[in-house]
Amino acid sequence: MAQKITENPGKYTGSGQGKESQINLEVEVDSDKIVNVKPLDKYAPDSLADNAFKKMAQKIVDQQSVDVDVVSGASETSHGIIEGVKEALNKAGVDFDALKENGGQTAGKKEETIDVDVAVVGAGGAGVAAALAARQHGASVALLEKTISPLGATTFAGGMFAGDSQQQKDQNAVVSKKWLYDEYMDASQGYMNSILVRRIIDESGKTVDWLNENGAIMKLVDAGTGGSYDHIGMPATLHGYQEGGTKAVTKLIEKFKSIGGKMYFGFAGKKLLQDSAGKVTGLIAEGDEETLHVNAKKVVIATGGFGGSPEMRKKYLGDVSTQGQVLQNTGDGLNMAWDAGTAHHINGSTHYFWQTFSDKDIGEMAKLVGPNWMPVNALADFPNLRVNNRGQRYASETHALDFAVHGAELSEQPQQTEFVVFDQAMLDKIKEGGTVAIEDHYGKWKNHHQFYMEFNFPTDTDENIKHEHEKTDFTALLNKLASTNVIFVADTIEELAEKMGVDKDNLAKSVEQYNNAKKKGEDDLFFSDTKRMIPVEQGPFYAVKFIARNLGTLGGATIDEKMHALAPNGEPVPNLYVAGADASGMYGKAYVDFEGGTLGFAYISGRLAGIDAAETAKAGK
Repeated sequence: MAQKITENPGKYTGSGQGKESQINLEVEVDSDKIVNVKPLDKYAPDSLADNAFKKMAQKIVDQQSVDVDVVSGASETSHGIIEGVKEALNKAGVDFDALKENGGQTAGKKEETIDVDVAVVGAGGAGVAAALAARQHGASVALLEKTISPLGATTFAGGMFAGDSQQQKDQNAVVSKKWLYDEYMDASQGYMNSILVRRIIDESGKTVDWLNENGAIMKLVDAGTGGSYDHIGMPATLHGYQEGGTKAVTKLIEKFKSIGGKMYFGFAGKKLLQDSAGKVTGLIAEGDEETLHVNAKKVVIATGGFGGSPEMRKKYLGDVSTQGQVLQNTGDGLNMAWDAGTAHHINGSTHYFWQTFSDKDIGEMAKLVGPNWMPVNALADFPNLRVNNRGQRYASETHALDFAVHGAELSEQPQQTEFVVFDQAMLDKIKEGGTVAIEDHYGKWKNHHQFYMEFNFPTDTDENIKHEHEKTDFTALLNKLASTNVIFVADTIEELAEKMGVDKDNLAKSVEQYNNAKKKGEDDLFFSDTKRMIPVEQGPFYAVKFIARNLGTLGGATIDEKMHALAPNGEPVPNLYVAGADASGMYGKAYVDFEGGTLGFAYISGRLAGIDAAETAKAGK
């Protein structure tokens, strides 16, 4: 008989902290059970948040417990839901010991065995491309993804590079392959597999055309249209998503399924299967309620690196490394590949790109102003003075809009932290004339409209031109957030340093050196373009704290130009391929400094792996 859990049946509200905002919910309780958990926030149908909430609510009701497993790929949302349910149950006076006694018993996992020609682990850009290409080349294919809906760096990205797509040919905008190769060489300083790099460049245009044919609509846009000031005038490489990354991946998956591909969401690859000779023969994947035994002639690993694993980041990248943007990328595929005999190949390559706020700092700001904290990001879009957490100016501020370079510079600072420092005069200029009064980023495209989607939001030059001319008063917002550990406001530089927690003498010297460089028109320290520098002279003075933005890790498994996984002796691990961010050889220490490089490698390497896997599987090789 069920234990009584409360004397106060009814409906109670609660809230918890998600990744970027509060999660508000309602819990209905009876005297002896949790009846229902429903959201009070509106989620887009079938979005990750919507699916995660439904799955977590079902688990809590089915198991009559708040001690349930989180949803893979939505851990922060899951923890926020649990926090909100606990708050609601506390309001209802629920006896948690009694609730635990009533908790349902989880049934043992079901087991299923499937047989396919090609199994692909990971449904990001590389994995989806591999699965679709393999199916189109006649193989039976299973695509497994640990999250419950499309998610990953591919869904956040803006687009991919190419040199000779049909669009580039039609617009007489074909990019020199030598230029692309030299850019990779410059970024890597030789720490790259040049044979692989050349093949990826050669296949880039074909891959863009293929993606467009299969529903992931991409359009060529000018370099710099995403706000990277230093890229203006460079060759146009970026083929930007026209409907956003999430929709593009979803449409590719739907295409894959429509031609007979088998899609398995909610299944994480755990172990590769091998015969006595070391040939890969399939894998084991785990879902919440089912174990999947996959017999496969070929396996493609494409799980997105290990940016979401604190343990692996510390082991391979050192003591200081901010978490990757995609938390579910925890190195699963790499560990599988390594365990199967693939050579380790980690050379410290991490995709540092621009700057961001820590999740904790976002939570602090969101509690005070909700989503209205987001405009603060705009204050990092100019060559303002930047200092590290010792108060030292550390690089040319005119790199700040060259996102890859600035991200790399910031990653080398103590605790990968910087402060953007500015004064009231700058805020007054923006209030009177918009951000264009500080620097014009989009005027070049006044009569030449450019559009694509990044982070699933529009990047529209017409709208950006309009926005940068809007008169905006940041002062009130900054003062509201001055109680956080993100925004610092003071009447003097000395007081500002004290609030920031940095060395007062260092900050004073940094401000003086920066201002003097501006006045004399020459920066003797970091050789900034002094015309773009913004003086720090009129109090109140402000500082905004940012950390390095780690999009994710790049590399870990040695491959050849056909995406075959290679053993330490240089021979292929039979029947195993590695693509995308799990694969090494495309990058050295730094991200290549043109637009669309990483997504390009993901889609291209995945497509090539899928084609080779299908053709060799069918040929019995």
